Amino acid sequence: MTSRNILWRGSWCLGAVAGVLIPIGIARAADPKVPPASDVAGRTPVAVLTVGFDYTRPEIAARLARDGEGEIIAWDIPGDDRYPYDAAGDTDLMAGLAGALAATAPVSLLPVRVDPADPASLAKGLAFASRTPARVVIVPMWSSDKVAWETFTRAVAYFSDLRIAVRGCPDLAPGEAVYPRDLGLPNITADGNAVLDPASPMISYVAALPCRLP
Repeated sequence: MTSRNILWRGSWCLGAVAGVLIPIGIARAADPKVPPASDVAGRTPVAVLTVGFDYTRPEIAARLARDGEGEIIAWDIPGDDRYPYDAAGDTDLMAGLAGALAATAPVSLLPVRVDPADPASLAKGLAFASRTPARVVIVPMWSSDKVAWETFTRAVAYFSDLRIAVRGCPDLAPGEAVYPRDLGLPNITADGNAVLDPASPMISYVAALPCRLP
């Protein structure tokens, strides 16, 4: 499953999601080790909801948010640990986000692995991000079914202090609705030029992503 065109439905309990506690996770045996590195002091973390990616890629590993001991700051909601690995996941997307930044850009990537087929998973991803210093959350998932985004819509409204950067779908015809871009919520953006902070290049990158399947 990729983040290109995800359809999901379901209901959820806002209070339960908002109160989710994130424990310290232990890597599963199948998860490779994260290459050692140290986060650069003063970097601002930007959360990215992902279906998983190969964090052993050097250009990605060098940009991951880390704590004072060099451990990555991340979470894998389906796996219930902090190692969001999936060799067949969003590796190209994560590499593109890292590559959109200048070498000296004071930004790090804080990945949160979600399962878009689970109605509560994206909401839990936002809940985790809200407990970190990240105030921008990149959400590359999309679909043309507004009803499928009801759960996410409630979560975005609840975590109103988060700025949600979404796929802009410039390849779609004018007036063709796509979600979450067209949910009409004030904290959703698909325009990096409107955000004057270090995350702007990444927001512009995801805003320029197309939505047609190849």
